[in-house]
Amino acid sequence: MRGLLLALAACVALSAGAQVPRNVPVTVHGRDVSEPAGYLGIVFTAPLARTVHGGSISVRHFAYPVVESVEPGSPAAQAGISAGDTILAYDSVDVMHHEIALTRLLRPGAVVTVRVRRNGAVRDVGVRVAPRPASFVDGDMAMHSPDVAMLMPFQSATVGVAGAAVITTNADLLAALGAPRGVLVIDVAEGTPAEASGLKAGDVITDAGGTAVTRPVALMQAIEESSGHQLDLTVVRARHARKVSLSW
Repeated sequence: MRGLLLALAACVALSAGAQVPRNVPVTVHGRDVSEPAGYLGIVFTAPLARTVHGGSISVRHFAYPVVESVEPGSPAAQAGISAGDTILAYDSVDVMHHEIALTRLLRPGAVVTVRVRRNGAVRDVGVRVAPRPASFVDGDMAMHSPDVAMLMPFQSATVGVAGAAVITTNADLLAALGAPRGVLVIDVAEGTPAEASGLKAGDVITDAGGTAVTRPVALMQAIEESSGHQLDLTVVRARHARKVSLSW
């Protein structure tokens, strides 16, 4: 799952030390001039759009990023950010509803307040931005003069839920997978609640807490509304239904 190198725990396309998995859609506007000078060092799952204007880089997320892993020794690791955390805001700016100015945010020496949700609890974590390592280079995706239609051609975006990357299905997918409804798990991050529950790529989550699941938002709502820190899921794997207990 090595793709686009980023700088920020949840919203830094090509900037400073984190990486976006290959299955995450990225839309790019403008042309790269320079990357942010700093980085936090987080690997996350979330669809995003990246804009370059006048030498400044900004991003907009289409889902709250879920941390897949944290680079050892990075600022995020030292601050205690962990795999499975959901990033909600930077310096009190909601990542889902605002454009995040990465060039201004990622200044070496600055302290960024990262708001995360972990096991249902929300907390603010102060992370001191470090200089972007020279060894971090753009990897598998060419970002110059991109064809936006090629980068993000689908309506269904990947959404991270408890460390599982899920997408909306359609009638053809459901027929091929042998499921009556549900969202498709396309990846599961190591060390997350999704992995601990036994979820696997290829599973179709059809029910959560006894409620039918047809879109990722329904699964997220079921988790938010569950009592305690446990939710029973029904999944279809290899055309057979089974129960999975998700705990966080």
